[in-house]
Amino acid sequence: MESSIFTSSSLNRTLSKIAQGGYSPAQAGVVILSLIKDSRRDFLQVLQGFEENLETLEAAFSATQTVIEYLEEAGGLTVRARNLAQEENGLERYRDKIKETEDFFLKTLIKLDTHIKDTSEKCTHLLSGASLVIKFDHLGHSTLTTQGINLQSEHLSFRKPDFSSLHTIQNSRIDVANAIDLAVTLRNMISSDIMTIKTRREFCEIALSFLSQAQDFLNSNTPESFDEKISIKELLEQSLFHEDEPLAGDGQSALLNSFKIQ
Repeated sequence: MESSIFTSSSLNRTLSKIAQGGYSPAQAGVVILSLIKDSRRDFLQVLQGFEENLETLEAAFSATQTVIEYLEEAGGLTVRARNLAQEENGLERYRDKIKETEDFFLKTLIKLDTHIKDTSEKCTHLLSGASLVIKFDHLGHSTLTTQGINLQSEHLSFRKPDFSSLHTIQNSRIDVANAIDLAVTLRNMISSDIMTIKTRREFCEIALSFLSQAQDFLNSNTPESFDEKISIKELLEQSLFHEDEPLAGDGQSALLNSFKIQ
C-alpha cells in the first residue's frame, strides 16, 4: 500500500504542488501533516487486519496438523488390520481383533469430525471448505484469498469401513492416503499464506515507522510555529529529508509498492 509518502522526493513534490496552488508555508504544513496522519491511519487499519488474519490462519494450521495426525492414526489401524489378515487364516483367527481395529478406525474418524467442528469458528471454517479473504490495503483493492478444503470425513470420499477382507482393508488404506494428501495440501497453503502476510506486515510496519518520524518532525514545527515570512522556496530547501533520500531500500520499496493504492 502506498499513500504518496515513501520517499523524500514525494514529500517535496507535494510541497511543490501546494506552492503552485498559492498555499502559505503554514498551510503547507497542515496539508502535509494531514496526509501523513491519513496514511498512518490506513496502515494501522491494514496491520490490524493482518493480526486478525494471522490468528485465524495459525489456528487453522494447528487444526489441520491435528487432522493429519488423526488420519495417520487411522492409516496405522488399516496397516495393523492388514498385517493380521495376511497371516495364515488370519481373517478367521484374528476376526475379533480385526473387528476391534475397524471399530477404532470409525472412532478415529469421529474424533476428526468433532475436532473440525470444535475449531470451526477460530478457523473461519477453512477446514470445512470456506475461504478467507485477506486485505492488503484498506480499500480492499489488493487481496489474498486462502481457499479452504473440506476435511470432514463425509466429504473425503471415504468408503464404508469394512475390514472383512484384504481388499476392503486396502480400500480404507487408499482412502486415508488420499485424505492425508488433501490435508497436507491445505496445511501447506495456509503456511505459505502465513509467511506472505508476515512479510507484508513487516514492511507495512517499516513504512509506518517512517510516517511516524515524519509526523513527529512536523508536530515539532506546528503550523502556528511556521514563520509566515519563509517562502515556499525556502520551505522546499528545508525538506524533511535530503532530496531523493529513500525511506526504504530497493527491495523494500518493491514490496511496499505492491501495496500501492491508485
